Amino acid sequence: MTTRALPIRNGRIEAFTLDGGPGTPLLVLGGVETGMRALAGTEQLLRRRWEARSAARSVTVLGRPIPDDPADAERIMHPRVMADGVATALAALGLDHVAIEAESGGGRISLWLTVDHPQLVTRLVLAAVASETPPDSPMAARMARWIELGEAGDWGTFFGNMAQLMKAATEGESGSFGAAARLQPRPATPERFIAELRTTLDPSSFVTDRLAEIDVPALILAGELDQVVPLAASRLVAERIPGATLVTDPECGHTVRSSFGGYDELVEAFLAEGDSSR
Repeated sequence: MTTRALPIRNGRIEAFTLDGGPGTPLLVLGGVETGMRALAGTEQLLRRRWEARSAARSVTVLGRPIPDDPADAERIMHPRVMADGVATALAALGLDHVAIEAESGGGRISLWLTVDHPQLVTRLVLAAVASETPPDSPMAARMARWIELGEAGDWGTFFGNMAQLMKAATEGESGSFGAAARLQPRPATPERFIAELRTTLDPSSFVTDRLAEIDVPALILAGELDQVVPLAASRLVAERIPGATLVTDPECGHTVRSSFGGYDELVEAFLAEGDSSR
């Protein structure tokens, strides 16, 4: 299975799809780090991570938009604009309704997709999600620092900082970011990553005031030791979405998909509930 590049307004978006069982198709959106490099070339990794999920349903992983003109990165990487791009990509893939499993920055895109294109979304799984980034918050200060390091090209310091923040306080190191800190690579597409960070700080990307419009089952998963998206931010999302369920892990940090106890079992059970109600 290869990655496809689908045209969207002012750019394209990559999609990797695993065919699967008859359940509601699943759309997967990662965190802001997804914008550091192209999805193409990571197919084996994606297959290993999502093949089990495809036993019950097809799984489509979307990358971040790739602008036709890098100068347009900040405009095209706004979470609400990205949500419109996701809607366009889903239409191109022939998907008129999906369940969503999203993490961190992918969660905000998913929230915008659900309020602006409600006919497309049947169920939400959101891990380490924040619907806003208050300007006076530690979260905003951290993002501003990452932007500063990225624009200076100081990726060694950046990845070292991220490796510390992505782990829980009790963990020694956060897998992929720890390896990146040792290797000190330069992201393949830094303009996309930096642009998404910038727009996440823009109040026009905040979606909190529209969460009450969401009318689908939502499962919010959060690590109580998350140093990037504080538990209070995820709790706010759960409180504002009618009927949403918040489940936390007291030992988990920001890497919820890999560190949250029983994560896959919780998600599979939640998605299966949607299949049974079809």
